[in-house]
Amino acid sequence: MELCLVVLVAGLLLLVAASTASAQTSRKTQPPVPSGVLREAASLIERRQFDRATALLREVLRTSPRNLQALNLLGLALTATGQLEQANAQFEKAIKADPKFYPALKNLALNELNAGQAEKAEAHLRQVLTLAPDDAGANLSVAEIYFHQKEYRRATEHYLKTQGLYVRSTRTILDFAQSCFDSDQAALAAGALELLPADADAQAHFQAGLMLAQLQRYDSAAQQFGLARKDYPDPYEVGFNLTLAYVRARRYPQAVQSGRDLISRGYQRAELYNLLSEALEANGQTIEAYDALRTATRIDPQDENNYLDLIALGVDHANFDLSLDIANIGLRNIPGSFRLTMQRGAALAFRGQITEGLEDFEAAAKLDPNNNLPYFAMCMALMQTDQAPKALELLRQRLARSPDDYLLLYALGESLDRSRAADSVSQEEALRALERSVALNPSLTAAHALLGKFYLRRGEVDRAIEELEKALELDPTDLTPCYQLSNAYRRKGDQKRADELLAKFQQFREEDREKHINRNLLKLLREGEQ
Repeated sequence: MELCLVVLVAGLLLLVAASTASAQTSRKTQPPVPSGVLREAASLIERRQFDRATALLREVLRTSPRNLQALNLLGLALTATGQLEQANAQFEKAIKADPKFYPALKNLALNELNAGQAEKAEAHLRQVLTLAPDDAGANLSVAEIYFHQKEYRRATEHYLKTQGLYVRSTRTILDFAQSCFDSDQAALAAGALELLPADADAQAHFQAGLMLAQLQRYDSAAQQFGLARKDYPDPYEVGFNLTLAYVRARRYPQAVQSGRDLISRGYQRAELYNLLSEALEANGQTIEAYDALRTATRIDPQDENNYLDLIALGVDHANFDLSLDIANIGLRNIPGSFRLTMQRGAALAFRGQITEGLEDFEAAAKLDPNNNLPYFAMCMALMQTDQAPKALELLRQRLARSPDDYLLLYALGESLDRSRAADSVSQEEALRALERSVALNPSLTAAHALLGKFYLRRGEVDRAIEELEKALELDPTDLTPCYQLSNAYRRKGDQKRADELLAKFQQFREEDREKHINRNLLKLLREGEQ
């Protein structure tokens, strides 16, 4: 177990030398030792003059063999010169003379940790914390023990009792942050990582970057990866993570620069071009984004993801011909690909070729008979051609086999809404399907929006507002729910909010709505493939 023991030992010297309890114990059984002699011994240890300190302390112990301070200081001097057995013997003599003399208990425990005797050390440290529960060094050692035992919550509790002692070492900062992270205390973890010194080694900065990225603190993660880049042994790994952190932080110009820098250094990898494409598109460089993804497909023609992302890019810009071409190229390289077959069906549907799209969805269903996604896509395509009753029949058949499929449940609500079924039984069926869908997947924006519409129709205005606001929160770029939400606030008497939402909806042009409809369907298909 690797622990920062030298720092801890050095930090204890003045505390031990200043202990008056030990002097009082000594006077009862032996001649008193002048305090100046013990202070001199402690000073010699601090100045790393261990031989002189050892000689002085042995002389003290010749006349006062049970002096607790002298025994403890001699143990520290011997520890510093690597004579752990002899050091431990001195600590044990002090403990035997006074079992409550916790400085010796603590130093013995530290040596046991250093020797890999974790169980003995833990037992002694527990004794220390019984006698001195706020002792910073003992709490840090116990925290490290718990950390290595992966008892992260208990480790965190003890780190917090170290009076900030853990910040003196890069290793313990990282250990504390990891303990906080793994015990679901994200703010504490992020705060600890901010304390990592700029001159820490590259491995430490890289580890901090990974942790901050997991905490979704992408700006801070990028800073750590940037600091790691100079000396990290794998330039591509750190560079790719830096680029990814920039993308996630929406610092797209920096992401583009970082990605291109890696490419200029000879790293021709498909995943890098894919990531660069994402940064380029977000930076408004669509043509370059296309080119980057095309390069990715050439580098690794067997990776479906590059074709799928290129198809999505085409859909985003209503370039359905390109999306279809890419799907066909992908299927030539990866015949029988379920995902590419699904995406080609979607591209055909977006072009208005519903019949051909349905053929691809049916082909995908044969490729993976147990997968419900092709049937979901079929139903959405059928609804586009006003065949909601047919979609409804197909959905009920699939839901009989898979009653907890959140996409099918959403599609059931959609098909019942589009079929204009006015009877209360059908409306209730749609409502329950949508409630079940959002319960199974709370991040499904479309289900929240449609559920809000149903609640509003039933006069449950507050519940409608809750669902419609949730839909906008999940996807702020799709303002379709604003129309229903405007009506809901108008019913609540909040005319100002209603007018604001209606104005936003009216600015959401028809072409934007179509773009979002296509993108959202593609997103649902990609999500369902996970």
